[in-house]
Amino acid sequence: MAKILISSLGTGEKKDGAYKKAKYSIDNKTYETSFIADALHKHFDIEKIFIIGTKKSIWDEAYTIFGGNDHQYLEELFDKKECSNIDIDCLQQFEEILPIGSKCLIIDYGLDENELWKNFEQFLMIAEHIQDGDEVYLDITHSFRSLSLMSYVMTQFASSISDKNFKVAGVFYGMYEYSYEHPQKITPIVDLKILLELQEWIKAIDAIKKYSDFDPLVKVLNDIGIEANVYNTFSNLNNMISMANMGAMKQFIETASKKINSIKTSSNKIVALLVPEILKLIEELHHEKMSDFQYALAKWFYRNKNYAQSYIALFEAVVTKTCEIKFPGQNINDKKIRDEAKGRIDYPYNKYFLENKDKKNENLDSVSSVRHSIAHQINDRKNKVMQDIQRLETFLTTFESYFKQ
Repeated sequence: MAKILISSLGTGEKKDGAYKKAKYSIDNKTYETSFIADALHKHFDIEKIFIIGTKKSIWDEAYTIFGGNDHQYLEELFDKKECSNIDIDCLQQFEEILPIGSKCLIIDYGLDENELWKNFEQFLMIAEHIQDGDEVYLDITHSFRSLSLMSYVMTQFASSISDKNFKVAGVFYGMYEYSYEHPQKITPIVDLKILLELQEWIKAIDAIKKYSDFDPLVKVLNDIGIEANVYNTFSNLNNMISMANMGAMKQFIETASKKINSIKTSSNKIVALLVPEILKLIEELHHEKMSDFQYALAKWFYRNKNYAQSYIALFEAVVTKTCEIKFPGQNINDKKIRDEAKGRIDYPYNKYFLENKDKKNENLDSVSSVRHSIAHQINDRKNKVMQDIQRLETFLTTFESYFKQ
């Protein structure tokens, strides 16, 4: 595991032979330097540094800050920087004084889409050097604002497309403008990591609203170390949905009021904002009869594009409803009763539910045939996927009147 700093290098202005310094403050410690990456490097004991800049960036000052003392090379950097002639070959000597594995990267201004894509490819090169368990620190203080955004997007993109498990430990901005108001001219280093966290929350909430998928939320809760009772509530709900355990889900819904209270009292403000979404789910699925619950669950799965689970829930709902009608007062979970109920579904619902294997009027596109194929992963319907999805809405609509009996 390594601590990696990704820092953008600005152009700066040299006066009286020196670049302006700032008193950077972080965690009650102050570092006086012209380059915030120097302060972050010292403060966090950074082990690998990626410095990103243009051909006009102050590479000469960065070289000095990180301990470079070859005056001839320093003058060469300054002269080339002044002529916008810095290239990657010129920076190899600079890289030699940086920690092992560190790199300097030259990027364009990003004036058009082509330049922006080239810059993004450079950032992705950094991602190739990030390994499992690494901690990434982003410095977005200097250079163009577009580069700050690029650093931010790159980390999100890299974490999404790779199988590497790294952590963004901080997103830092040196608020130099504040120093004009501070009596000691202190420049606070602000951690904007909350922006990354908010984006993860946005993705998690979006997954709940669009697909009723609680898995991204559970991951976010685990990452931030949320209270155990809140984490367990969402984790258990996610497991029930993933396994489509209808009995467990119904029990969760019935006792949801207690669980909602634990969410409402969470110290995390965003978690508390999720309460309306959970209440909406509970209201939709809360039914006293098991058949009504299963039917509501089938519609819910369908709306969230979980078509396989919708078919399974609809099949069980129809069987349960038939048990309630034909065998009142008896155990609807009894296998013999449920098997008998499958053959006692009233017309016309029976023709949609069971296969008709009469050669003169063959119908193998019933709810039970699709459900059987899904449950047992049979290849008999491999060419009917789109048809089965389209027919599912028809089945749900057709059986609505059956559950109103």
